[in-house]
Amino acid sequence: MKISKVKLMAFICLLFFYFSTLGQINSSIFKVDNATYLNKHDIVYRTPAYEGFEGFPIGNGDLGGMVWNHKNGIEIQINKNDLFDQPNAEAGATLRGGARLNIDFGTPTFEWLYLNDFDGRLSLKDAEATFNVKTPFQENNIQTWISANKNVWFIRISSKNINNGKTKIRTSLERWGSRAFPGWYGGYTKNSEIGLGNTYSKIIGTDIVLEESLSGLNFSVACRLIGDGVEAQKISSNRVELETKVNREHDILLMVSLVTSNESETPTQTAIELLNEAENNGIENEKNLHSQWWKDFWNQSFVHIGDDYLENIYYLRRYLMASSSRGKYPVVFNGGLWNWNHDVRNWVTPHHWNTQQQYWGLAPQNDCELMLPYLNTYYRIMPEAEKHAKMRGADNSILWSEAHDFLGSMTFWNRGDMINNFTPASQIAGFFWEYFQYTCDTVFLEKKAYPFLKKAAEFYVQTLQWDESKKEFFISPSQPYESPRSNNLKNTITDRNMIISTMTACISSAKILERDNKKVKEWQHIIDHLWPIPFREEEGIGEIMQLGYNQDGSVYPKKEDYGDWTNHFSANTSLVFPANIIGIDQKGSREYNAAANVVKSHSPSKNAISPDPIVAARLGLGEVALERITNQVRRLQHFPQGLFYNIDHWYYLSLYADSVKTPDITTQRDYLYDERCKYEKGHPAKPFIQCGLEPMSICTSTINEMLLQSNEGKIRVFPAVPEGWNPAFKLRARGTFIVSSEMKEGIVAAVQIESIKGSTCKLVNPWPGQRVDVLNANDESVVKVKKEKDGLIVFDTEALGKYVIVMKGTKPSMNRTVFKSIRNDKPKYFKEAVLGKERNF
Repeated sequence: MKISKVKLMAFICLLFFYFSTLGQINSSIFKVDNATYLNKHDIVYRTPAYEGFEGFPIGNGDLGGMVWNHKNGIEIQINKNDLFDQPNAEAGATLRGGARLNIDFGTPTFEWLYLNDFDGRLSLKDAEATFNVKTPFQENNIQTWISANKNVWFIRISSKNINNGKTKIRTSLERWGSRAFPGWYGGYTKNSEIGLGNTYSKIIGTDIVLEESLSGLNFSVACRLIGDGVEAQKISSNRVELETKVNREHDILLMVSLVTSNESETPTQTAIELLNEAENNGIENEKNLHSQWWKDFWNQSFVHIGDDYLENIYYLRRYLMASSSRGKYPVVFNGGLWNWNHDVRNWVTPHHWNTQQQYWGLAPQNDCELMLPYLNTYYRIMPEAEKHAKMRGADNSILWSEAHDFLGSMTFWNRGDMINNFTPASQIAGFFWEYFQYTCDTVFLEKKAYPFLKKAAEFYVQTLQWDESKKEFFISPSQPYESPRSNNLKNTITDRNMIISTMTACISSAKILERDNKKVKEWQHIIDHLWPIPFREEEGIGEIMQLGYNQDGSVYPKKEDYGDWTNHFSANTSLVFPANIIGIDQKGSREYNAAANVVKSHSPSKNAISPDPIVAARLGLGEVALERITNQVRRLQHFPQGLFYNIDHWYYLSLYADSVKTPDITTQRDYLYDERCKYEKGHPAKPFIQCGLEPMSICTSTINEMLLQSNEGKIRVFPAVPEGWNPAFKLRARGTFIVSSEMKEGIVAAVQIESIKGSTCKLVNPWPGQRVDVLNANDESVVKVKKEKDGLIVFDTEALGKYVIVMKGTKPSMNRTVFKSIRNDKPKYFKEAVLGKERNF
């Protein structure tokens, strides 16, 4: 059959229209004013930030860093995702800082004493920071962003001197390497020569350049000034400067690029070429490309919840991940790109439990592409994990130590708190499976996910032993997450749950790919013959799941073993998350009740790395989930731009910790601003202050689960919404569905399903007991429902099709909610936490 050119063109136009609108937020259910909505989440400083840890985070996924103020100008710490050097006498492979850019306006531009007006602003929507300031000497406007498409940092400056004054602007580019202080709270290396590097500065034309050579890594930083007469001057081997002419007014553009030997054999030349390309393309074109990337990114999903502050944290986390997870390596949990003090990097070595938390919840947010640095890195270093597994007695399998670097080294694997924790490989494998579930990318499944899953499962196949008398498998010795007191247990709950999770994913993958029937039977046999869950009654709480068994068969821990029935890692709820084995479908079961008992009674002061908020949401306990994330923000959102810290006990540094009733809340942030706070060894706290990224990820992942779940082979909308919220969302579900819905006065208005791959959709009825209509979103024709029984709606979809589900006999409301907003112009408060800085002059 021949197709006319007119029809062919019409079809092509239809496809173009579909793909151009697929990422837009507007739906048949609600509308979002994309131009204004995110402006309400600007983070506003009415007083300058004089500390690096108060700075605004700017990034493009690979290049990034903090921007803050000093008395005469602004300071920028330039970092990059791949600045890992080899281990040295102090620490393992360390993500080093790049360089420091200091811009001096020639007057006390930001000094508190002279401020007439000040507005510092981080725009999440535009991915840029701006500073507008007035003093008796100058009016300055500064706008800074990093191109979303190339590693060039832009700083646009407009400066006007008052009363005919004249100044010049000086820009310093410098790098001074330093110790990393990996053991900062228990002591530190006193040899100040470690980590200095081999910096060499040079001038090429009027560009200034720093070249650094570390062990296993070289990189170059280049800086160019456009728009004014410029003079370059070498100050030392570590510092080089640019100066403008003396003028009353300045309108200049600074551009900075950073290139590593991972990217180019000639980093300096490539860095200069990046500056040339940006200059030739023109600043407005570069800004437009940057803006378009971020517009497309924000259009991928949408969340509106019943608390503006928590919603602001949600969008900040999306912004931070887009700003730091597009490079070669995963985001490091201990600061990411947002470290400010030379090479100080507390802990240094990635810990798996912490690292993975940056990647929780990305797929539901429709940010699957941000998972790729994590997935690609672990796939790339699989050979090292195979060596480690072989050393532990298993061939053709993978095993990761809890602490390891992204080059493949298993750091202090034999330390007592990590030696028999075998779950990291299977939890990493879970991300490969999750990526496939959300994308249905069968090429990825065949080439990467299935091989990874098989090797993770194979370690357990070869490590498990058979108890003939009980007709069950067992593992010994083993231990739950980072627990030195329990590294000689038998049959831990964490191993049990991750074996089920990994082997179930292997079985599903093998069936999709139509292979390995013999292995499928082997995996299923193991799943069917694992040891029972260790249950125990806890006084005043009820039955809970515990961590494992002692060698004598008794449940571990008892109170005399541990002193507490839970820990920061919440291993006793791992059946719910991250193993993803049970959820709302099991409500009322012994396992469900035991997990619910844990999260309902979880200590309010243990929040930093505990997934209990996610578990609560997975169990449909919306009020509990909200309470848990409230505890996180109150205690751990330490920094005014919204960054968190990842240790619960900072209050112990306060001089007043023993003088107040709730030090875990009221003195939690004292170490930031009370310079009398010191560690036990006597060194001051301030130089070691940094953010930790885990709590924010837990908070936002919980919000995803409160609004949408697809973890039990079906889609649930608003499964764990607290009373009083009237939320709306556009998120991604397993099976490659984009799901939109809105709740009004506690009632679901409608549900829209966008099917990317044409899978069969299984939706839990949002109106229990009511019949529904599934409508084609284009013409509102009724779509045939395959099954509508027991609260489940099943219907087939077409690839690229859109469907609206409503109560039977109704139509989508023509009076759609329009979500819009006005620009935020002040700090926000959430109990003890604050986003922004109040004016104090």
